[in-house]
Amino acid sequence: MKKIILFILSFLCCINVVFAKDIEINNSIIEFNDIDGYNLQGFTTTNTHLFAVLISKDDSKSIIKVFDLNSYKEILTINGGSLGHANDVTYNSKKNEIYVISASGSSRLNIFDGNSFRYKSFVDLNMPVRSITYLDDLDKYAVRLVTAGYILDNEFNSNKFPFIIGMNAEYDVGRQGWAYYNNLIYYTNWSWVRKGGDGSNSILVYDLDGNRIEEYLTGNNIGEIEDIAFYKDKMILGFNCYDGKIRFFLENIPVIESDDKDIDDKTEIILEKKDDSSEESNNYVIIGISIFLIILSVIIFFIKKKTSNK
Repeated sequence: MKKIILFILSFLCCINVVFAKDIEINNSIIEFNDIDGYNLQGFTTTNTHLFAVLISKDDSKSIIKVFDLNSYKEILTINGGSLGHANDVTYNSKKNEIYVISASGSSRLNIFDGNSFRYKSFVDLNMPVRSITYLDDLDKYAVRLVTAGYILDNEFNSNKFPFIIGMNAEYDVGRQGWAYYNNLIYYTNWSWVRKGGDGSNSILVYDLDGNRIEEYLTGNNIGEIEDIAFYKDKMILGFNCYDGKIRFFLENIPVIESDDKDIDDKTEIILEKKDDSSEESNNYVIIGISIFLIILSVIIFFIKKKTSNK
């Protein structure tokens, strides 16, 4: 019961209202046709290259493609065995290693050499990781299971308690890869068409305290966003496009406005408020959610207790 209450309190601490902003995606740098049913999944950037994994529809086969980021030309294709769903990839600049998660319930992390791009070995993360990114300034990793994120040390040991919980628990969300840049984590999502979504894409931005501070929308006419990476102060977004092509876009990183504003700016914001009722209603919504979660946890507790007595 104590664990349930602690989880609820942590979840409530993560509640913050963020209004999404539209961004334009139009600077395609790499483009090629879908390869015999193989779709793009995770990718990452090294200092000079883009390392991307494509998988077959049943996750049984993988293709690795490597592109030069100066010319955007493909320099290497590796056809091999299965890397699982390969939902996300990250690069450790200190070890010069590339990590590919298997996902789909697996805890396997595949390790590739950062120079040859060839497979080296694997480690067991002891948790079914879906997203991974290397925190270069901290020499740690941030990983996502389904809707919770954990920090791992440089030996892949985990903290016992997540730093983010309750990320996109909706049924129709395709949860994709994430990447770390300038003390923030950028997390890509797709509104899953087959499950009732509208095909639009979003990039959620979190700090390392688990606060969601921004959300960007890319529209629903491009395709399914798969992952995000960063290169020379720009972001690279990869899509399985609706026209049957796989495309990578190099775009400016949206400027996130600081909360530190001068008094005049704060006064303007206050004056622009229509009335205080909207803020009050938001408080009532949060209180209502809190009460609902507490009641739900109590019901679950008594059901479990009753079942254990049978």
